[in-house]
Amino acid sequence: MEILLGQHALTLLPERAAWWPARRALLLADVHLGKDQVFRRQGLAVPAGVLDHDLARIDALVQRFEARQLLVLGDWVHAPPAPGDDWPEHIAAWRRQHPALHIDLVLGNHDRDLSAWLSRWAMQARTEPWCMDGLSLVHAWHSNLQGPGVSGHLHPGVVLKRGHDRLRLPAFLENAGHLVLPAFGRFTGLDDQAHFPASKRFVIAGQRVIAVP
Repeated sequence: MEILLGQHALTLLPERAAWWPARRALLLADVHLGKDQVFRRQGLAVPAGVLDHDLARIDALVQRFEARQLLVLGDWVHAPPAPGDDWPEHIAAWRRQHPALHIDLVLGNHDRDLSAWLSRWAMQARTEPWCMDGLSLVHAWHSNLQGPGVSGHLHPGVVLKRGHDRLRLPAFLENAGHLVLPAFGRFTGLDDQAHFPASKRFVIAGQRVIAVP
């Protein structure tokens, strides 16, 4: 599904990301790496492997599109690393496999106390609003933003109803040239009442992105 934000063409991907061909850049938000380990540390029975699975999904996108840049619009991690956590080293090992990939992180509300790790991960921290080629890249949308832009933060979803059946699916939201990305991380919730005045909704249904009323 291709859309225009101002003069910028973006492709909405069923992998919960967007492709910006003019910049050869992938855009994603709300990965929340390390969330599974945070929950296990709190005594919750959460299966391992979530982080590696999400990094593998990024790998597949980078290889498929031969991306040169990864633009992460906030919440790369779920919480600052704690002593004894091994997931930051998993990210470092993954990063070393992509030396030519430039990664920018627009800092989100979960990206706290990461300065030392961002250096290890070779990621450039950006504060919002960060403007690239006239496109405002932010973590959280707010009504004062001017011009076309992209954000995350809301973990948007859409509930589809047919008779007594209900299905909640991740979605992209758009209004007045601003696009809200779905949460990339699979270990995240969906908000079908996201605080955003969407005029267009694009739901992810399997391997398709479909516009819905």
